[in-house]
Amino acid sequence: MDESIFSESPFDDEEEMDEEGEVYRTYHMDFQNKRIIGKTDGLEAVKQNMFKAMQTRRYAYEIYDDQYGCDIMNKIGNMNLDTGYFESDIPTMIEDTFLNMSEITSVEEMEFEIFDRDSIHIIFPVATIFGDTIIEGDIDNG
Repeated sequence: MDESIFSESPFDDEEEMDEEGEVYRTYHMDFQNKRIIGKTDGLEAVKQNMFKAMQTRRYAYEIYDDQYGCDIMNKIGNMNLDTGYFESDIPTMIEDTFLNMSEITSVEEMEFEIFDRDSIHIIFPVATIFGDTIIEGDIDNG
């Protein structure tokens, strides 16, 4: 039996490490085509993790603990909520999404626009241990 095909692992190549010696690498998700295509690391992996957390409804999936996901998904479309309350609470809900992500050092002033109370377009700068970037995208109730 040829054991050479079993000796190669997608995790055997040299890993980039942060200053604490931890590897920050994950599979690269192609959200548009709903496929995994290769691997990603560093700042791109953090951005992907942030996007995925914002798109995941908090408390909805048993696979995630109660600290993972975004509360906005639980409030979008709730007609009983006052629009002023909802708008004032959006920055806090987004910041709470990232509280347990140690690779994120700060989330700055965010801008957002609500569409028909079922979708929100957001944009905000974020500082990470891998550098600074801008996060922009839509969060919807779908």
